[in-house]
Amino acid sequence: MSTISKTEFARYTPEELSELFKKDPTHFDEIADEAIRQACIGRTPEQTIRRRQLQWTIDAQLRKGKTPLERMQLMENIFYSQVYGLNGELAQLIDGCTELVYALGGSGQVATGRPRLRLVKGRQ
Repeated sequence: MSTISKTEFARYTPEELSELFKKDPTHFDEIADEAIRQACIGRTPEQTIRRRQLQWTIDAQLRKGKTPLERMQLMENIFYSQVYGLNGELAQLIDGCTELVYALGGSGQVATGRPRLRLVKGRQ
């Protein structure tokens, strides 16, 4: 296996990566694996371990997909559960905002219903 520089993946355009995948899938896989490995490196060893565990979980779930479309749908489900799930990023953000409101002496009337996006129109 050849050594791959940290920025080799970034040198390619999406079209070039598509062509590389068609012409030399082995080299494409090496570049992709190195890019993922570099992306998993955190500021601390604990962050690195957490990111590698997350990547391992994602890889395990994506192996269930037989076609590229199935893998894309699995990836979409992973994303939405991480953002909108019960313990997802949105729920954590709401909890943080609730704590901030209480800390600032707010009325304590923070919406506790199911999180959802709302369109807010400015008054003119």
